[in-house]
Amino acid sequence: MKIGLNWLKDYIAFDYTVEELANSLTMVGLEVEDIQQGQSDFQDVVVGKVTRVEKHSSTDTLSVCQVDIGKTILTVICGAPNVSENQLVPVAKVGAILSEGVRIESKSIRGVQSEGMICSERELGISDHHDGILVLDKKDYTVGELFFPQAGQNDSALNINVTPNRPDCLSHIGVAREVGVILGEAFSKPEVVVKESTESIDDCISIEILDSVGCPRYSARVVYDVTVGPSPEWLKHRLESVGVRSINNVVDVTNYVLMETGQPLHGFDNDLIQGQKIIVRKAKPGEIFTTLDGENRSLMSEDLLICDGERPVALAGVMGGLNSEVSDHTQRILLESAYFDPMTIRRTAKRLGMSTEASQRFERGTDPNNTINAVNRAAQLLSEIAGGKVMEGVVDVYPQPVQMWEVSLRPSRITKVLGTEIPRENVLEILHFLGLEIRGENPLLVTVPTFRPDLTREIDLIEEIVRHYGYEKIPAQLYSKMTLSYESNQEQNVTERMRDIFVGMGFLETMNNSMVSKEHISFITPNIPPVKVQNPLNPETVFLRTSLLGGLLDSVHWNKNHYENNLRLFEIGRIFRAKGKMLPDEVDSIAGILTGSLRSKPFWGESERTIDFFHLKGALETFQEGLHIEGFEFKPERYDALKPETSMKIVCRNEQIGFMGEIRNEILEQWDIVNQIFAFEIVLNDLNEKCPQMLKFRPIPRFPSIKRDLSVVVKKEIPIGSLKDLIHQVGGEHLVSVEIFDVYQGHQIPSGKKSVALSLTFLSLNRTLKEKEVDPVMSAVIKALETSYSASLRS
Repeated sequence: MKIGLNWLKDYIAFDYTVEELANSLTMVGLEVEDIQQGQSDFQDVVVGKVTRVEKHSSTDTLSVCQVDIGKTILTVICGAPNVSENQLVPVAKVGAILSEGVRIESKSIRGVQSEGMICSERELGISDHHDGILVLDKKDYTVGELFFPQAGQNDSALNINVTPNRPDCLSHIGVAREVGVILGEAFSKPEVVVKESTESIDDCISIEILDSVGCPRYSARVVYDVTVGPSPEWLKHRLESVGVRSINNVVDVTNYVLMETGQPLHGFDNDLIQGQKIIVRKAKPGEIFTTLDGENRSLMSEDLLICDGERPVALAGVMGGLNSEVSDHTQRILLESAYFDPMTIRRTAKRLGMSTEASQRFERGTDPNNTINAVNRAAQLLSEIAGGKVMEGVVDVYPQPVQMWEVSLRPSRITKVLGTEIPRENVLEILHFLGLEIRGENPLLVTVPTFRPDLTREIDLIEEIVRHYGYEKIPAQLYSKMTLSYESNQEQNVTERMRDIFVGMGFLETMNNSMVSKEHISFITPNIPPVKVQNPLNPETVFLRTSLLGGLLDSVHWNKNHYENNLRLFEIGRIFRAKGKMLPDEVDSIAGILTGSLRSKPFWGESERTIDFFHLKGALETFQEGLHIEGFEFKPERYDALKPETSMKIVCRNEQIGFMGEIRNEILEQWDIVNQIFAFEIVLNDLNEKCPQMLKFRPIPRFPSIKRDLSVVVKKEIPIGSLKDLIHQVGGEHLVSVEIFDVYQGHQIPSGKKSVALSLTFLSLNRTLKEKEVDPVMSAVIKALETSYSASLRS
């Protein structure tokens, strides 16, 4: 938001320099990002009088001018169409440096020596106008003196970064209110006096709101006998000082009121309004509307339209229509001043990519009780500068008026939150100059006007008080008067533990884009319906990801191109699954990959070891142990992205939570990867509930354990995990662990079979076990293995 310094002084008087004002506003939360400095004079630019104008002998587009600058007469070549004799003009002498850094030199132009330049407003840095030279008023300037801009020209301006919760500061009056609080003085609004004619607006226009949610209020006035033409110089300069281009007096008035009050207005050619009525309604799906910029917009049912008796005439809160545009022939102006629902306008503006001065304010929330004041102000200005006559009355449809609300404020709470006491008189003064009404003693009952939609809670009022009292006045303390305790979040705790576990195993965390290409979907999860992005930026961001593995493969590919092939990567993020017309499922997930060698540089004397499936399995078992999850298992299951011989599902307490295995070569070819990639992905939504929030202490065993080794021969396709599960089932309460320490196939083992060696540990927490208690258990285990898996003891 650009604020003109001289414009601001219309509402409150201050002696600050532009730098001092910028610093004061920044300290109260209105950050000034940039200062546009105005110039008070122009070195080597003087006032000259054009004494003679002749056409250049070589071209009709140039004129040879004789210009009197006081002590001498200069010959100047000028291409402006509006140059003529007896004009007072700004003349840049040889050596002058103009606003764009151009140095004026004496040079020959088509055989005629030019000894300076007659300047336009753009060349002087006053505005963007360059259609002709700047013609000076003879009563304000003297020939030969240094040129200086008149009041209103080349005004200094502040570019303020207004936060989304402060729509009231998107105007000069709003910022003037803040300056008033800083100074401890009241600001003044311009007096609005509308001289009405005897013609009634009720005979000219009627308004009907069919969508009171999208448009809670619509106000209108009609001004007739308007002469559309250029704006007066003061209005042009005011708008140009804040970066708004002058168009004509009608459009300029609506823009001026917008910048002054923060209320967007729109002017229709009233003679183009069919049926003498305005109807506010939702758009029909696929309805086409042509906006002022000439673009045909395809609308949706959530868009809001301003219509006359036959057709749409404006896209509410965003832009008017080409079919009701004000032209040079317009004589009757219908002024619209409305309040639109912020969410409705934001959805439309973002979807259509149409960010306008009006939409930016409606999106943040304008003041619903400012529509009449703004439309009256515009009608007043149109009558003054465009010769218009204002019809009697305002058409105002306001079905459910928005009332001011009351917020309770405890002085003791201010002290507790800030850690220091602010004098009561300071509190009351700040609230008063902010435009808030106060009654009561303890608590204070503060009535909030509708131009401050951000003030709804006690803490909001405390923030207003401290930002104007001054954060720098709050003394530093080594303790806080506020309770800093907070409730522990189970999901965040589990996520942080996961990160610690994988980082501890040498993994690096990655963060990849959640929008992916079609290839990511079709190769990794072809059977999961993806969510398509409505307006993708490029072919690489067409869908929301259905798996984290595609992004991890992108990371592997990038690292491979940078000669890094030994990788352990993981990512924690969100994946998406389409559900028809309903909102998609959003699922938190963790995925990881391992590839390359076990160590980037093997120890001396050690041969290089390549990562395999069991390293992946070991990492997941460490992950399970770190989270203290029980019932964590791996069971064979086919997955499209994994090789069948290593494809497994991850089960926790009999519920599938993920998958693991080696990625198929056909998929790796799509990423130009030749190394083996071992990967896993686990859905976290259910896993969080299975992680214990608190660990229970288990005392160190006081009694010795008994270990027994068992070596059996079984068919090679029998999973070792199944053998362990069976042994645990039969082993009884004293069997505390079953570990595999050898698997062998080859000499002395029959073809199609394998030897599995297991170590069983028995322990009692209450007493020392005896060998005779373990023997029958071992016999039962052997018998169960023989019965269930045709196992035989290896001799």
